[in-house]
Amino acid sequence: MELTVNGTAHQVDVEPDTPLLWVLRDELGMTGTKYGCGVAQCGACTVLIDGQATRSCVTTVDSAAGMAITTIEAIEQDAEGQKVVEAWVANQVPQCGYCQSGQVMAATALLKQTPQ
Repeated sequence: MELTVNGTAHQVDVEPDTPLLWVLRDELGMTGTKYGCGVAQCGACTVLIDGQATRSCVTTVDSAAGMAITTIEAIEQDAEGQKVVEAWVANQVPQCGYCQSGQVMAATALLKQTPQ
């Protein structure tokens, strides 16, 4: 199965119903996306799929195939993502580093949807 993550195509050999979170972390080594609750409630696992904030712990890898997946590792390559990170630092938002990546991803998606 082919996934496009952070602009790069990756071939992965996993079961189609494997959660995207585990493919990102275990198969591709992208550990910035975190496991929190496993039921899409906490947001620590948030990634962007075609620009939409998506909980990767409950998203199967086959449902993400053919879409553009963006993780925290590449968020500063995105114009809105870079703005979010800069504001995060300037306003001293950082708290728990574990949850922060999901918060940045969700804020980036919100800014993309409502630029005002």
